Amino acid sequence: MTLFNQDFMIRQVHTTNYTATVRKDLTDSIQDVGRGSNIPPDVLADVVSEKTIATNVDNYIRSIYNEVPFKIQGEDQLKEKILTNVHQYAQQKNITVDDTTQTNIENLATNAAKNYSSFIEIPYLLSYGQKVMAFQSALTLILIIMSVAFLFVFIGLILMVRMRHQRVRWGSMPILGAGLMLVVLPAIIYFSGVINHLGISSEGLYRFVTRYITAFDLTFVFAGAILIVLASIMILVSERMRTKKLHKSY
Repeated sequence: MTLFNQDFMIRQVHTTNYTATVRKDLTDSIQDVGRGSNIPPDVLADVVSEKTIATNVDNYIRSIYNEVPFKIQGEDQLKEKILTNVHQYAQQKNITVDDTTQTNIENLATNAAKNYSSFIEIPYLLSYGQKVMAFQSALTLILIIMSVAFLFVFIGLILMVRMRHQRVRWGSMPILGAGLMLVVLPAIIYFSGVINHLGISSEGLYRFVTRYITAFDLTFVFAGAILIVLASIMILVSERMRTKKLHKSY
């Protein structure tokens, strides 16, 4: 199922450009600290690699679903990039880097590297992932029970009648019912707008989570719609079979 599929969540991450938002937030944070040391924002504009951010976010999601420790990548590269950019800027502007300035630059790079993980390891995602995985076994059991019950009802209805067109018509009933069950509640949730009212302050995280939940919700709607269409086709086929049988009778 999509809810328990790490690749589904990762696809939503890339679809919503969540990694670009994380990169921007991290870059803004580093630039704000740099201003305190009179370092222009442009000097630190490219210190964060979006490719590395994407790799870390993907690995973080996989670690949540697989319940394994997450190890962040790129901290040393970030620190080195900050030091390189600032020293190049100082050389271009003929600025003398004394011991105090060098210490400030190193502190900036070190603090940026330390804060790097806080932009990747979002507690909200970890908490959500843990709740999802805890619910997986219960939902799997529910689906198995519902599937068995559906088969019993489906087979029972078919065995109750002898005529072929009636079997097709009666067989469509549980399929139609299952389709309506899958469509109605998720459709109500989707059109009510409740998903858009999640209390998430981060714009990037909000966009990602709402898109993820919406996509998951709509999978039920689409699955239900397919079952409804299938049931409708079965009803039309049964009606056609009944009509042919009546014509043969006359």
